[in-house]
Amino acid sequence: MTETVPTLETSVRRLGRECQQEKTVEAVIELAPTYATVVAFVKEAGLSAPRRAAGIQKEGRLAFQEVIDDYDLTDPADVEELEIWLRSDLQEIVDRAPDIIIAGRDEVFQVEQIMLQTSIEQRLVDKLFRERRQAAGHLLNRAWFAGQWVVGAWGACTRVMDKWQKEAIKNHRNVEHSPHLVKRDLSEQKVVMLSAWKKAISSGRPE
Repeated sequence: MTETVPTLETSVRRLGRECQQEKTVEAVIELAPTYATVVAFVKEAGLSAPRRAAGIQKEGRLAFQEVIDDYDLTDPADVEELEIWLRSDLQEIVDRAPDIIIAGRDEVFQVEQIMLQTSIEQRLVDKLFRERRQAAGHLLNRAWFAGQWVVGAWGACTRVMDKWQKEAIKNHRNVEHSPHLVKRDLSEQKVVMLSAWKKAISSGRPE
């Protein structure tokens, strides 16, 4: 009689504490899986290699640059306030990214626990396990995309903040001036950007 993989549902949740982390850009970047980790797992799962970080980051950078372009940055003075505005505009995506990353990493961990408790022969003949491992690979790929997209978007933010700071120092300006929006439909634009981000994550392809 052919052996099959026993149904295993480990209760271990090594990422539980990570769910409690403050949802910031820095936390997303710290939680994001590495390319090497993703490649190794999806290869074992029989899936194609994930997109390279550079391409995903470029996509995030260009998408968020459209938000940045809606600011009046002609008179730099208060970089700290600019950072607050930029973080606020990126926050909705930052709020969602950790959930995607943690879900992907946690499912991979569950699959790895099964692999530790079974033989290669058992896993080869168990269709449900193979399907679960592929599903975990897709989740990990989404987690990879989510993290790298945020890295790219934040890169656009840091670039404009650095530029603003240099201009402020160069011009020796110390006037009370805050970055402000030049368009009143930015909230709608953010909704569109979030929708595009979620769609790109689910498809694994650029818009």
